[in-house]
Amino acid sequence: MFESEFAWLIGSALCLQKMEDILKPQSGSPAWPMLLGVQGLILTALALMVLGPSTPRDIGVSALEQRLLALDIPRATAAIDGAVASAVNPTALKDSDVLRVTSFLALAGSAAGLHVDDIRMESIEDATAPAGVEVIEALIDVTGDLYDLPIFVDGAHRQRAVGSLQSLAFDVKPGGSTQGSVRFRYHRPVFSNTDWIGPHLAVAAPGASAATDVLISAAELQAWRGFNETNKERRGRATSSRSRAARDLPPNFVALRTTGGRFIWHADAGIEIR
Repeated sequence: MFESEFAWLIGSALCLQKMEDILKPQSGSPAWPMLLGVQGLILTALALMVLGPSTPRDIGVSALEQRLLALDIPRATAAIDGAVASAVNPTALKDSDVLRVTSFLALAGSAAGLHVDDIRMESIEDATAPAGVEVIEALIDVTGDLYDLPIFVDGAHRQRAVGSLQSLAFDVKPGGSTQGSVRFRYHRPVFSNTDWIGPHLAVAAPGASAATDVLISAAELQAWRGFNETNKERRGRATSSRSRAARDLPPNFVALRTTGGRFIWHADAGIEIR
């Protein structure tokens, strides 16, 4: 089974190479739109390989090795790398963004007049999240004046990685002094484990391992494309949550500032005052 999937992957890559030869712009029209479609074949094959058994198996079928060696590595690399660059979504919370996002949240809190006591990033199990999408929540503990919270919430949305306000939970003293936490929800793609690709190709025919980086990049492209399929829904939820908070919080804060109490606001349920 694994060998047939590997053959499909190599055949798809060769198809990409041949399609590029056919589609070289003879009439002045670019060939890349069709090339991107052909790349989908590589991604489909790679997905089957990842989902297949992980038990080490012998690859040693010379026909498969010959087909792999026939792949034009530089051309395939250029095509896949170009597609990855186009698919990378700046609204995702990438690993390299965590420090920037937490720093931005701290600055937004300070700019709103609040004291940011702590910020923690947590991976959240969410049964409603699409496959291939990881949910990350930032839990921000703050103290300050009640009326500064809407300013902080609005400012925290103004960053590249799209965060959706998830909840607020605060204890308020008469006069408006408050302490509690705010949750913002972020998302990022789930990347497949590709560590096995290099060792697998290393035991094939000499030269076969040159395709390692191409296949790893193809897996990255697959992850980004899956993430982007649900990007519109995520942005819509973030906008809806922000609008609901703007409607719910200010009128209720007027009474809370006078009486004190505890309030909980949730993106789906709205505000509850205790």
